[in-house]
Amino acid sequence: MSHTEPLGNFKSEDAPHYDDVLQCMRCGFCLPTCPTYALTGRERSSPRGRVALARAVAEKKLEFTPAIKEEAFFCLDCRACTSACPSGVRAGEVMEVCRSQAHAFYPLGKMGKAFREFILQKMVPSPDLLETSMLPTRLYQRLGIQWLVRHLKVLKLGPEWMEKAEGMLPRLEKPLRPQLPLLTPARGEKRGKVGFFLGCVMTLMYPNVSRNTVRVLSHQGFEVVTPRETKCCGAPHLSEGDRETARQLALFNLDLFLAQDVDYIVTDCAGCGAALKEYEELLEERAEHDRLARFRSKIRDVSEFLMEVGLRTEGLQEITASVTYHEPCHLCHAQGISAQPRRIIRQIPGVELREMAEASWCCGSAATWGLKYAEDSRKVLDRKLENVKASGAEILVTANPGCQLQLAWGVREASLPQDVLHLMELLGRALPPD
Repeated sequence: MSHTEPLGNFKSEDAPHYDDVLQCMRCGFCLPTCPTYALTGRERSSPRGRVALARAVAEKKLEFTPAIKEEAFFCLDCRACTSACPSGVRAGEVMEVCRSQAHAFYPLGKMGKAFREFILQKMVPSPDLLETSMLPTRLYQRLGIQWLVRHLKVLKLGPEWMEKAEGMLPRLEKPLRPQLPLLTPARGEKRGKVGFFLGCVMTLMYPNVSRNTVRVLSHQGFEVVTPRETKCCGAPHLSEGDRETARQLALFNLDLFLAQDVDYIVTDCAGCGAALKEYEELLEERAEHDRLARFRSKIRDVSEFLMEVGLRTEGLQEITASVTYHEPCHLCHAQGISAQPRRIIRQIPGVELREMAEASWCCGSAATWGLKYAEDSRKVLDRKLENVKASGAEILVTANPGCQLQLAWGVREASLPQDVLHLMELLGRALPPD
């Protein structure tokens, strides 16, 4: 969606394409799907309202006002409206581009800009820096400081987002990236060779999930190549309006994975998968079309991949448990992957899948949205938790780290009994011992 020519009152760089905002017929099919519209009832906080704002700017009927900036960031970019839209309008992606415009029209102050650039342009693109940055947090947990802070309720004196961010922290282990071998051999009859895209959050906060993903792929007969040089997919940068850094990361990952002799590139992070599948658009003016098409043809979410090649169920151990499934927005709406995780769950011996109402309704995480709008996030989450509770399931399964963080925190806060697991953790439990 990059654009190099001026478009109305947008800045020339990274403006939405006019066709993207012209497609909206204002039919209203998107309204029931939008969490922020459900919260506020405001037309401007609906997908069609946001697209109308962008169109007015494109047609020079409106300046890029602070209200448009607010709506660009208030959108969860959950893409539920895209699934509902009969015209194929991608309102979330339009707002994603408008975030970049917001920084161009309303730049941060010197300190804010320096902090943002350090996080997005220095720390997140560097796996080594990211891993080092988590060491103080691991010590905070290991030395009992976390227990003391929570026991004394110190963080209640600060802003709400700070207490929530601390409360969401899982028990941190050593990062997985340095531990995984470059090549994990296939077990049993070999079926192929895959590259594993290990996400930043997965290696730092959920190493057990990705460890199980590699185990599953190996058990299914695939050699697994995990390049240690892999950098962030760029999703955080797209979310925060730093499209240029996202492009640089995308170019690096494109070159890295196309240099590997693999049949597919698999990820267990819905956010990563959505970003990787959008490299074609992001890099349309920066890389050869054939290379972008070849890269895109290889990208698979792990559930999508396992259902495409066929899940080997022989040897899987029985798990006697009832399970309900929360659909990550960037899996079901951004990638159109909905049936595959359910099919995997149903093929695990002993597991009973109990469908929850509104399984594809956002959990309210949405990258940093859940912290920036902590109170609104809690309201979106409460709706989800009511449906989790009504399912009566023992285990709540999802397939994205942001959802897992938000749901696990919400379940604890609401004193619900469910364990919250990634799909690969559940399937990993059924694997025979290594």
